[in-house]
Amino acid sequence: MRDISLSDLDLLSINIFVNLYENKSATFVSHKLNVPAPKISRCLKHAREIFGNELFIRKKHGLVPNEFAGKVYPIAKEIVECSRCLQKLNNINELIQSRHFEILAPDLISYPFPKVLLSAIKNAGKDISFNISPWTKNSVTDIISGEADLGLCCSKMLDNIKDRDNSLNAIPLKKLNKLFLVCHHEHPILKEEITLESIAQYPFINSNMGNSEKELSPYQEFCLSQHIKLTTEMSLTGLTGLFEYLRSSQGIALLPYSSIFTMINNCPDLHACRLSDVESERLYMHVKEPNLYLVYSDNNEEPNLHWLASEVRGLVEQFLH
Repeated sequence: MRDISLSDLDLLSINIFVNLYENKSATFVSHKLNVPAPKISRCLKHAREIFGNELFIRKKHGLVPNEFAGKVYPIAKEIVECSRCLQKLNNINELIQSRHFEILAPDLISYPFPKVLLSAIKNAGKDISFNISPWTKNSVTDIISGEADLGLCCSKMLDNIKDRDNSLNAIPLKKLNKLFLVCHHEHPILKEEITLESIAQYPFINSNMGNSEKELSPYQEFCLSQHIKLTTEMSLTGLTGLFEYLRSSQGIALLPYSSIFTMINNCPDLHACRLSDVESERLYMHVKEPNLYLVYSDNNEEPNLHWLASEVRGLVEQFLH
């Protein structure tokens, strides 16, 4: 490996490397960072030339990092995190001129948002920047403290959010009363009638994106209430980890977001299908339908907050069932 200087290794290439390592899909990273696909390829080529190493091996299900990339990743990740801290300081310094918003949302909801939201901001002539990060178990605390401005989530903990902090608002946007099954594209369940009972014959992956990691999914609750034996193999809250696991197992996941079809188009070896209305209605006869909430704090007095919240609500209507 030749000597590396700061002038060689730009922050964009480092950020793209980190995201490729975490997500293993150039298409996904392009959408997430709002960077054209050719630019992703050029930055990866640039990083490979600097390090004198391929970094990733291209396989049919995506880019797989090699051993050397595994050594580079923690250092690169720290650089990206430090750059974000610097960006926050810069945002504070420029509050009078511009406003930066932190939005928290599960990957499956936010995947199509960046380009459309950026276009809406430009069309409205707003001087706004934003970053979208995954919703986690600490997100409510981040909104209370002001570390984040808006959140999207369907966790049950939001049903009575005022009990936790009276300044918090959880606005119900949509009933998530449809279910979408995700599995390997050659999974045996695809050759039989798919029912709530037949799903339980296979290992179940609890994947409530953005919910509390200890929270049961509606399907788990249904099986419990109906005394259906269900083997929950594991809980995975990250989309990349979920897809990787489903590719190499007999596991099945049920998700409440129709945007899964957009994601699956870029994920070889996986299949998604919507459960019939009959099966969905059967489940929600016994289990409360989850709500998708928009969360923000009344203590946040930014004048553009409500405008941005309105745009996010519109995106939910546009991209979710």
